[in-house]
Amino acid sequence: MSTELKDRFTEIVDITLYKYNSIDLKLWGIMSRDSGVRKVGDDALLIHAKKLNSFLLKYFRADINRFQSVSDVTIHKEATSIYFLYQSLQTMPNLTWIKCNLNKNSSYNRIVNVDQIKTIKYSIKILRGSLRLFDIFNEYEMELANKILAKCGLLEEDEHYVVIKVKKFLNILDVYLSENNTAELFTILNVMIHTLEPYEPDDPEMYLITDRKSDI
Repeated sequence: MSTELKDRFTEIVDITLYKYNSIDLKLWGIMSRDSGVRKVGDDALLIHAKKLNSFLLKYFRADINRFQSVSDVTIHKEATSIYFLYQSLQTMPNLTWIKCNLNKNSSYNRIVNVDQIKTIKYSIKILRGSLRLFDIFNEYEMELANKILAKCGLLEEDEHYVVIKVKKFLNILDVYLSENNTAELFTILNVMIHTLEPYEPDDPEMYLITDRKSDI
C-alpha cells in the first residue's frame, strides 16, 4: 500500500485481529484495557483513529521501523496487522473510527499464493465514507452535477446532501447514463463513477455532499 496514494473517501473501517497471533492479541489487550476504547460486542471494539495511531507508535515502534526498512518484494516476511493498520492510517487522512473484531479461530494464514507468488491477504472493510463534489468538480461542473442528481431522483429540490449506499448510487447513475448518454453528462457522471468504483465491493454507506456551504 503506497503512502503516496491518499484515500480521502474512507471514514470508518472494519478489521479483524486474531486471538492466536501474538501481535494481534497484544494490540487487542492494549485496546480493551483502555477506557477510551468502546466495547461494541463480546469480541468487538471501536477505537478512534488518533488513539490507534498513538498505540502503534508507543507500543509497536520497532515493528513499524522494521517493515519500513524492507523492500516491497520481501514485505510479506515482515507484514503483520501493525503494518496494515499503520499504512491505513497514513493513506486514509479522513479515517476516524476503526471497528476491531477478535477472531478466535486457531487456523488462519495471511500469506497466500497467487500465480506461485507469495502475497498477503488482509481484509480491511470500508463501512462508511464521504464524497464532497466540490473536491472533484469546479463550480460549473458542480452545478451541473447537482442538476443531474436531482433528475436521477437522488436529491430533492434545494437538498444538498444525501446518505446512500455506494452500490445503489452507482446503479442509479448507470441507469440514468444509459438513458441520457450525452458527452457532457458522460463527463460528469464518469468522474463520480470512477471515483467510487474502488469502494463498490464493500458497498459502504456514503455521505454525499453537493454544496460547499452544506459541508459540516
